[in-house]
Formats: sequence, C-alpha cells, structure tokens
Amino acid sequence: MVVKDFFLRCRMFISVHWVAILAACIVGIICVLPQIVFRVSLGNQYQGILMTQTPNEESYLAMLQEINDGHLAVASMPFYEYKDQLPLLPPTVPIIYVGFSNIFHLSLVDTLVVSKFFLPALLFFFVYLLLRVLSGENTRTSAFFAITGGTLVVFGFDLVDYHTVANYVRGIDVSAGFLIWTRPVNPISGLILLFVFLLCLWLLLTKSKRLMIIPAGAALALMMASYFFSWSVALAIVGSIGLRALVLRRWKNSVDLCLVVITGVVLALPYWIMVWRAAHLPWYVEASARIGLLTTHAPHLNKFLFFCVVIFLLASCMPFFIKKNKLSGEPLEAWWFCLSFLLAGFLAYNQQVITGREIWYYHYVFFTIPLGYVALLVASWYFFRPYFRRLWLVSIVVIGVASLWLGVYTQVSAYKHGFPYFKNIQSNAQIFNYFNKAPLDCVVLANEDDEGYYSINIPAFTHCNTYVSRERFVIAPLERFYHNYLVFLRLRGITAEQIVDYIATHHDEGNSFLYAQLQSKLGYPDPVLAETLRSIPDDYKAFLKKDFLSELKKYRLDYILSIEPLSPSVQRSLPSLLKVFQSGQIYIYTLGEIK
Repeated sequence: MVVKDFFLRCRMFISVHWVAILAACIVGIICVLPQIVFRVSLGNQYQGILMTQTPNEESYLAMLQEINDGHLAVASMPFYEYKDQLPLLPPTVPIIYVGFSNIFHLSLVDTLVVSKFFLPALLFFFVYLLLRVLSGENTRTSAFFAITGGTLVVFGFDLVDYHTVANYVRGIDVSAGFLIWTRPVNPISGLILLFVFLLCLWLLLTKSKRLMIIPAGAALALMMASYFFSWSVALAIVGSIGLRALVLRRWKNSVDLCLVVITGVVLALPYWIMVWRAAHLPWYVEASARIGLLTTHAPHLNKFLFFCVVIFLLASCMPFFIKKNKLSGEPLEAWWFCLSFLLAGFLAYNQQVITGREIWYYHYVFFTIPLGYVALLVASWYFFRPYFRRLWLVSIVVIGVASLWLGVYTQVSAYKHGFPYFKNIQSNAQIFNYFNKAPLDCVVLANEDDEGYYSINIPAFTHCNTYVSRERFVIAPLERFYHNYLVFLRLRGITAEQIVDYIATHHDEGNSFLYAQLQSKLGYPDPVLAETLRSIPDDYKAFLKKDFLSELKKYRLDYILSIEPLSPSVQRSLPSLLKVFQSGQIYIYTLGEIK
C-alpha cells in the first residue's frame, strides 16, 4: 500500500510538472551538448581529454582521481608528501561523484560529462519549484513564470554584466568558457543544495510541514561539508527569517528554524571535527591565507545586490501591496521570504565588519545573483503583474528568450573558441597513458612553459603526482613552493646572470608560485610575497652551486617530463638521467635511484 501510494504521488507530481521536467531536460542537453558534439566530431581522434573550459575543472578532476586512488581526504592533489594529512576542506561532493562513477562503471571523465547534464537540469527544476510555491498559484501562468525563472538562473547569469551583454549584442565573440553552471562540483552543487534548503524552509514555515526539518537540515549539513559560501548564505537567510519570527513572537517558527540549524550542525559534525583537527596543523594558517582568508573589517557593496534591493522595495510601495495583504497573508510571507535573500546577501558580504575575517567574498556572486533574480521575479509577480498583466507577460517572455539566447550563444561561442585547441591536445593521451602504466602515486617533474599544462593535467588524467605545482589548495609549507620555483627556474635554464632581469620581467609567474595571500592577485599588499621575490636572486645563485641531484632528492621523484630535450647543463648535473619515452617533442626521463 505504501509503495502504491508513493507511485501514485509520483504520477500526480509528473502530471502537474511534466512541462518543467521536459524543460529541465532541454536545459541539461544544452549544457552537455558541446561535449557530445566534440566527441562525435573527432571520432577516433578523441582520446578521452574533454573540453575543460570552466575554471579549475582540471583540479576537480584531480580530486576525483585522488579519491579513486584511495586518498579519500584529498589533502594534496599535486604533491605526494602530504596526502595523509587532513584537508583544508573535505571533498564531500567529489566523493559522491566517484561513488556515482563506480556504481555505473563510468570513467571519471565520463562522470564529469554526465554531471554537465544532470546538475544544470536539477538546478533549473529546483528554481522552478521554489518559484511555483512562492507564486501561491497552481496555474499555467505560474508554471510559465517559474520556467522562465529557472531559465534565467541557469542561462542568464551574465545578464548582470552589461559590458558582456553589449559585446554579445554587437556580435563580439568574448566567451572563451562554457556556462558557469557546467563547472563540476562547485558552485553548482552548493546552489542546488541552497534551493533545496529554501524550498524545504518555505514548506516548513508556511505549510507547517515539520517533516521538512530533516531534509532542510541534511541540505544544510551537505553545504557545510562542501562549500563555505553556500552554507554561510543559508545561515544568513535563517537569521533574517528568524529575527522577524522573534519580533512577531512566532515561537513555533523560531523553534523550527533552530531545529533545522541544529540538525545541520549535528549531521555535519564529522566535518567540524575534521576542521578543528586540521586547524592545529602547522601550515593551516598559511594555507588558509593562500586560498583566500583575509583579516579585514572593510565593508563591501555589491552593485547588483543593491540594485535588487532598490527595485524590490520600489515595487513593494505600489498600492496593490497594501490592498492585497488585507485579504491574504500569502504575498506578505513571500515578500518577507525574498527580502531575507537580499538581506542575507548583505550579511554574507559584510560579516567581516564584525568578525574581522573574510574568505574570498567574490564567490558570493554565485548565490546572490540567482537569489536576486528570484526576488525580482517574485516582486514582479505580486506587484507588477496585477496592474500591467500584458506588459508583465511580454517582459517575462523577453527575459526567458534573452536568457535562452545567452545560454546557447555562450555554449556555441565557447565550443568554437576551444575546439581547435582541444582537438590538438588529444595527442597528450599518449603521455597520460604512459604514466597510467607507472606505479600508483608516481611523481613527475615537468619542464614546461609558463602555462604549466602538464603540471595541471597529470594529476587530473593519471594516477601520478607532480613535483612542481602551482596548486595552492593544499596544506603544505611555503618552503615547498619556494623550492618548487627554484627547481622550475633551473630546469628552464635560467643562469645566475639572468635571474635578476628574469624575476623583474616574470612577476606574474613568481606570484603564481609564491603568493601567500590570494588577494595579492587583485592588487592587495602581500608582504610575504614581496620579501620572497626580493630574496630569490641571491638564493637562486646559491641554489645553482648546489648539487642538483641532492636538491631533487628532498622530495619523491620518479620521472622528468620535458617539452624539449633537457639542456646540456641540466643533463650534466643529473648523470643517471635516462630517456625512457618520447611522443613528438615530449621527452620523458627517469632517475632510477631517486625514490
């Protein structure tokens, strides 16, 4: 009977939302289609290297590789020496990816490709569901309205950037990357969980469905254990709603909100214990600064968030707002609920005014923009639609079409931009296949150009690690990165006479290896970096006088990869050097005695 009732409910749900489900599938297809077309276009030339055209996609693939190789903590993606330490953040969502991969017998690359369909489709559908319940109606108009909202969130992220939109309108091809919501793991997993959380919260507070405490708490726990920016926004929303509940003496709502937070904290207790233990590691403070932790009390103002607040409040001043709420409390509750989104954005952006600590607040746009869209759409539904129904309907159509056009244009533009490059690098699969036959966790030192392709991609596509890496999301001492840079310079053949001029003309390269504060990339002062760069010339001259083989032995090393034959000076300093593989202009050497 229970099973029959469950299937009956599913059937009813599908019959009500089948159009949105179909729309979600179309959204997923648009997001994943470039990867499919790329494979089909290449045919036998495709060797398993997907089009990684979203930020840090190779790093996420490296995390999956680490988990698949048995290093569940992913404490160190690139380096062998720190794998058994506690991580800066536990890889909660990547573990789910690997589990999915193993259950369905998919490669890690194929798992990422599949995620580009399902995750954007899920994001669309949960945005749709939230807008349906906030509209307070079960009509075709509310369904169309909610579908438009889902389309806006998934495809219209860049509509807030008028410079980008203006370039698109003029036909200027500026997109080198796919839609941000096709990026694996984060921020999309955090945003999906946030919308699940908000949907449960609404049902809990307005429909008295106390069973929603459990899924709301579970969503909050998963956010806590995966992405700081999503759960901090979620808690800010709870705080905004809870403050109103206390003022109105809605004790039941206050208790329910507390239970949601308590449930989330309890379920995420393993995460909090891991963070507490990791915080006692000797390099934790340094590593936290490298990934964006900054000590400051400076306030921040987000222009789009401010715009949303102004429009939202202006819409609320229309006479309809007062008139309608004399008849029903539903619009008022939706109004307060959406207002909490906007207030939470300001709280998240400016909590450092009180705490004195902020973590790379630029990532909050991944949440404040979608929530701002939802708030503006709800305002239009309640305060604009009743007066100007036809104009409102035209506006919704325009928003939906513009968002869909922008999404398709971005995907097509990025595909055209990246196709030649990713077609050409399929030959690197020979290199990756060679290393995948090597012992697990082997270490490769790459002598390459400034882009660092092999240092980035070897951990992503093989079971090996890299000796030199610019990956900073790892608890490791600054001394390791400094040593890495000196080794990198020596492999490049930089002489003692060249080092001063080289450092002066390659400041960005030195910054990428040695920055101690992530904010230095935005022009903030980084005293540690400045002092380190000043010390390089003298230290490098001394490094050149040391036995190179002994310096390399400080850390595990199994192979040296070079995009050209190693210079005679390097070969002389490594007498046991032996070439074992060559693919085109890529050379791989071993140093047998180095372990």
